[in-house]
Amino acid sequence: MKITFADWMSMARGANLPTVWTNVIAAWAINAGAGPSLRWMPEWTDMDFFDLGTLAWLLLGSSLIYAGGCFLNDACDHQFDGEHRPERPIPRGALSVAQAWVLGLFQLGVGACILIKGADCSWKWTVALLFCILAYDWVHKKTAWGIVLMGGCRTLLWITAGTAAAGMSPAPLLYLWAVAVGAYVVGISWYARTESKSSANDDTPGSLIDRMPILLLFIVPLISLAYLVLWNNLDPIRTFLANMVGLLAGGIAFFAILKMRENQEGSVGKGVSRLLSGICAVDATALCFHAPLLVGPCVLLGAIAHILQKKFAAT
Repeated sequence: MKITFADWMSMARGANLPTVWTNVIAAWAINAGAGPSLRWMPEWTDMDFFDLGTLAWLLLGSSLIYAGGCFLNDACDHQFDGEHRPERPIPRGALSVAQAWVLGLFQLGVGACILIKGADCSWKWTVALLFCILAYDWVHKKTAWGIVLMGGCRTLLWITAGTAAAGMSPAPLLYLWAVAVGAYVVGISWYARTESKSSANDDTPGSLIDRMPILLLFIVPLISLAYLVLWNNLDPIRTFLANMVGLLAGGIAFFAILKMRENQEGSVGKGVSRLLSGICAVDATALCFHAPLLVGPCVLLGAIAHILQKKFAAT
C-alpha cells in the first residue's frame, strides 16, 4: 500500500474535519444546558460540563467515523472515479478497493468504540449513525434521494455527540438544531445539483422546486432570527453574537450561491466548498444562544476549513 498523508487527507475529506469538530462541540454544549421544551430560554452556560478528556474523545471518534465513511464512499465510487476523476487515490493506484474497504470499516469501528467507551455517547445513537453512513455510501450514486441520508448523517452525528458524558438524553432543542444542520447539508447538494443542471440547460428556466434548497441554506439563520424574537429579553452579548454570526452564516451561503451561478468551469465546486466550510458558522450560530464562549473557536475552525480546502479537496 502506497498511501501517503496527502492521500489520506484526500480520501478522508480532511478539509472538512473542522466542520465535524464544530458539529460535536456545538451538540455537546447545547444538550448540556438545554431545557425541557423548544420555548425554554437557555441560561448562560457555566461550562461546568466541559471536560477536556471528553472533548478529546469526541473529536477523535467523530473524525475517525467521518474519515471511515469517506473511505467507503471512495470504495463504492471507484468505477465512477476511474472514469471521471482519475486523479483520486484509488484510480491512481495509491491503494486498492479492498484496502479502502478495510481501512474504512476499521476507522468506522474504532471511531464508534471511542465515542461509546471514551466519550460515553449513547450506543444506540452511535449505531444509528453508522447505519446511516453505510446506507448513504451504498445508495448515493443510485438515487437522488441519497442527499437526505447525507443530511441524516450530520443530524445523527449531532444527536450522538449530544449524548456524550454519561449518555445524557437528547433535549428538544438538540433535535431542532440537529435537524436544521442536516437540512443545511441537504441544501448544499440539492442546490449544487440544481445549478449543474441549469448550467447544462441554460435556456431552461428553473422551477420553483429548484429554488427550494435556497431555503435550506438559510434555515439556521432564520431559526436564529425567530429565537431572537421569541427570547426578546436575551442579554445584549448573546443578542449581538446571534446577529453577527447569523449574518456570517447567511453571507457565506449568499456568496456561495453567487459563485455557483457564475456558470464558469469549477464555479459549482468552489461554491460547494464554501458552503461546506460554512457548516462551522452554522454551528456557531446555534451556540450563540447556548454557549457563547465557544462561538469564537467554531468561527476560527471555519477559517481553518477554508484554508485546508486550498490544499485538499473538500468533495
